Amino acid sequence: MVTILIKIGVVKLMQTTYSFPLARTHLAIVISTLLTGFSFNAIAADTTDDIEKIEVWGTTITNGSLLQDDIEKRQADHLSDLLRDQAGIDVGGSHSMVQGINIRGVDELDLNITVDGVTQNNNMFHHSGNLLINADILKAVDINVGTNSVLTGGLSGGVAFETKDAADLLDPQQDFGARLHADYSSNDSVGGSATVYAQLTDSIDALGYLTYTDRHNFDDGDGNEVQGNEGEITNGIMKLGWDVDDHNRFELSYDKYTDEGDYYIKTNFGSNYNESHELETQEIEYTRTTVSLAYELDLGDMLNLRSSIYQNELSYMPTDKEGQSKHTGYTVLAESVVQGDLVHTLRYGAEGYEQTSKLIEQGITSNEETADSHAIYLEDEIALTNKLSVTPGIRYNHYKVDMFSPGTGDSLDKTWTDFTFGLATKYLVNDQWTVTAAATELFQGPGLRETYTDYDTTFDKDLKAETGVNYTVGAAYQQYNVFGLDRLGFSVDVFRTEINDYIDNWSVGKGRPIGEYVNSGDYVIKGVESTLTMRKDDFNARLTYSSSNSESQETGEVLRYEVGDSLSLGLGYEFTEYDVNVNWTTLVTLSDDVVYGGADINKKGYDVHNISAQWLPASVPDLTLTFGIENLLDEQYYSHASYTSDTVQDYESGRNFKISASYIF
Repeated sequence: MVTILIKIGVVKLMQTTYSFPLARTHLAIVISTLLTGFSFNAIAADTTDDIEKIEVWGTTITNGSLLQDDIEKRQADHLSDLLRDQAGIDVGGSHSMVQGINIRGVDELDLNITVDGVTQNNNMFHHSGNLLINADILKAVDINVGTNSVLTGGLSGGVAFETKDAADLLDPQQDFGARLHADYSSNDSVGGSATVYAQLTDSIDALGYLTYTDRHNFDDGDGNEVQGNEGEITNGIMKLGWDVDDHNRFELSYDKYTDEGDYYIKTNFGSNYNESHELETQEIEYTRTTVSLAYELDLGDMLNLRSSIYQNELSYMPTDKEGQSKHTGYTVLAESVVQGDLVHTLRYGAEGYEQTSKLIEQGITSNEETADSHAIYLEDEIALTNKLSVTPGIRYNHYKVDMFSPGTGDSLDKTWTDFTFGLATKYLVNDQWTVTAAATELFQGPGLRETYTDYDTTFDKDLKAETGVNYTVGAAYQQYNVFGLDRLGFSVDVFRTEINDYIDNWSVGKGRPIGEYVNSGDYVIKGVESTLTMRKDDFNARLTYSSSNSESQETGEVLRYEVGDSLSLGLGYEFTEYDVNVNWTTLVTLSDDVVYGGADINKKGYDVHNISAQWLPASVPDLTLTFGIENLLDEQYYSHASYTSDTVQDYESGRNFKISASYIF
């Protein structure tokens, strides 16, 4: 099953005859085995009919086909607040400038991450992150754990973020609305946001959004002040939509996000390292500016289409110089349902961008590098019976880089092309059980070197693109009124990801940018993800478990950011007579002893508990008050997805009391 959130359009694939080498023959045999044997898949039973409407303001998370409740109550000010309790996914970095998404031990440099369809594929600086995303304005977060369709790239899946627009917030009979929001955290920030949205004419709507957060140094779980966090975050968004008629819509948007403050240049190493090495903070400004134009066409089953063009620029600017990474790109994706002897659901499209990266110092530009990425794809979900469907797919990948290292005088100007294939199957055993299996070939072109450095690099002239195969099998169960419960759901996903010719970002970017740009061998990632959900009257519970283990086939070492084994437990109760809901979340990550770069690294286990209560008074229906305590037991911990060594631990916030209020006009 494939979850699609964004991007649409029409393409025509070339008629070509393909030959299958041994690796592809092996893939076909494995897929055939999966299709004919009894299989289980955590890409769960189709729950589209069970999706509940969210409140006016909130964020919906989908993970595979599992829909999470509205999570405004989490008072998210960091991506970890949104994503860390999802099976198979973690967020590293305690600082807002370092937050990075990790799926099955693979960091964001090898994932497909988008915001409103705009690619976030950057490699800015090995001591910073590559994502500037504001959790407050998000409408939906669509998580693909593992690459299970030719419609998406990346070695281990990705995340598609979608922000709100006026059409999401306006009631049917409403021409104007506004929301004011304020929040306070004891450890240690204060902020607020203002949103206005309006139906300007019968066909034109608009949204304006502005948020501001003033942050100070927080205390970790041992009560130590974590220096280098004094700063401000601002995010402004303007959107203008035009419904040409019942079938056509255009939307123009502008989004600027700025994180600036008195920060350490080695932010990802944590406060202890910077203080012990007597490093001083400095003024750093990190900015993302995005402009996009989207077009939607809805002709029902015949054609449902969305396309966009965009420009996305990141600027990392301490006091002495500036690194810039700019993407100019397009996305096109369409879906058509064709009725005949069999029902075909065709999904087809294209995407691409040109990336430019450069370093500016004292008005002089250097380290100018470019990458061009383009892909066209087609998949056909074929309903063979009312219970069994198969989905073959094909993707054409074209990728080109032009890199140059002034220090060594070495360069790389090379193009890679490849066809990748996928095949998935879904079988509805009965009204409760669904089993599925999928195998998808992988392709990832070598990313540009990091932007904010001028380190010496040499290039392997025979550098290969990263390729591989992701295999997934699993099962899902959902039943109402069973075992005394109103609803019970369960899913399990077993996977094996083979990555060939992996390029270790540690050697060329995210860690130690001096060295040779070279393939570092083949890796295998194996693991399992499972989720159990239940509801009884006003009580609901959710338990997840995930395990991911990576191994180099040459050295036996792991991926740098392997997370290991983790669990999450979420409990919620709605006191309907008092208009209050209460939620408890427990996050547990087990200790993990790994070998990386020839060194033994012990990643300490931890358990963190959060509680929140939200009051929506019936007497004041437009008011929402939320109170929460994060890290209730004041645990001293760091994420396994953060940079970690024997001397570096990026500790996260200790106990933190949060209160927020919002009012909708």
